Amino acid sequence: MVYNVHMRNNLERGAAILDAVMAIAIFIVVFIGFFALLQLGVKTVAEHKARSGALAVARSHIEYIRSLDYAAVGTQSGNPSGNIEQSTIEILNNTSYTITTTITWHDDPGDGIGGADSNPNDYKDISIIVEWPEHAGVSGNVTLSTFVADFEVE
Repeated sequence: MVYNVHMRNNLERGAAILDAVMAIAIFIVVFIGFFALLQLGVKTVAEHKARSGALAVARSHIEYIRSLDYAAVGTQSGNPSGNIEQSTIEILNNTSYTITTTITWHDDPGDGIGGADSNPNDYKDISIIVEWPEHAGVSGNVTLSTFVADFEVE
């Protein structure tokens, strides 16, 4: 009879060890899942913060350009020419944004095309691309565009 009690204690100890191993395995799986979810959350927050900053930078550059006299709206060495740098860097919230400005002439087909158009340069098409480097595994860019017209000409 002592022998059976001893065997039962060994079986119970083995079952307890197996239960402990299973509990640890489940804990590890849950922890890995939680950690992956946490990493995804950090990456998403970093992306949204960088994108929000890039949009703020792009909007401010477009508003600056729109505040200029029409004749001054142009890029250095561009057509139309002006004093706006084609590429510049701005730092916002410890993130370095590269701003690329493109300004081109736009011909509105509504007032004639080619020889039938007395002014083929109807207005200026402005495009701002703001890029940010990789931060927390996320890099990207945003693009905003607008038109600027000289209402005295057309």
